[in-house]
Amino acid sequence: MAKKKESKQKKMNVRVDFTPMVDMMMLLITFFMLCTTLAKPQAMHLTMPAKDDNMTAEDKDKSKTEQTITLYLAADDKLYYYIVDKKEDFGNPEFLKETTWGKEGIREVLRNHRHAPAKVLMDAKKQLDTWFNNLPKSQQEANDSVYNRALIMIKKGHVDVVQNNELVKAKYEKVDRDMKEYTESDMVPTLAVNIKPLDNSNYDNLVTILDEMQICCIGKYVIDKINDKDSEILSGNGIAIE
Repeated sequence: MAKKKESKQKKMNVRVDFTPMVDMMMLLITFFMLCTTLAKPQAMHLTMPAKDDNMTAEDKDKSKTEQTITLYLAADDKLYYYIVDKKEDFGNPEFLKETTWGKEGIREVLRNHRHAPAKVLMDAKKQLDTWFNNLPKSQQEANDSVYNRALIMIKKGHVDVVQNNELVKAKYEKVDRDMKEYTESDMVPTLAVNIKPLDNSNYDNLVTILDEMQICCIGKYVIDKINDKDSEILSGNGIAIE
């Protein structure tokens, strides 16, 4: 009897060609690189006091005192502000006032400061925003650096770079070229704010007051600890420090 042949299965090697996939992935990567808007770095601009060698020491102290406001962030969301006209009066508890948060409180205090009202800067920023928002979308990105530079000028007191909701190019270029040569007499007075959170205050209040600095176009502000004179002012009004 003849032997039956055993059937042998033919094994096939399975191979997937990924070459087209690589080409597709490269196309997708290139597409997203070209179409994605990269996040811009966030930076906070600091405005330093103007240098004027012609001012006497007495004038500098007077200007600094008149245009400075100290804010105390206390417990239970309490907010106090301290304004004096003379350097010798600093430390007198009678000048400490309490205010509230928001538009009707601290923002109103900053807007209507008797020696350096922030409303002048806020109005100039509003005009700058109007000019920028009225630009065609295609031009806004190209003028982004111009907007930021003009905003710095406004915070320093150069409010005349905008007029009638338009950027005055000639004035903008002049200030941009000669900004270091300008003195305080060439600009509107600007506030310097000392922010002093107490140990019993909360972080949310600090973030809120920093937002108010941006809303009110305050370019000169510092976060500092309370000193002995601050302690006397607060304790003289029965405010707990810790």
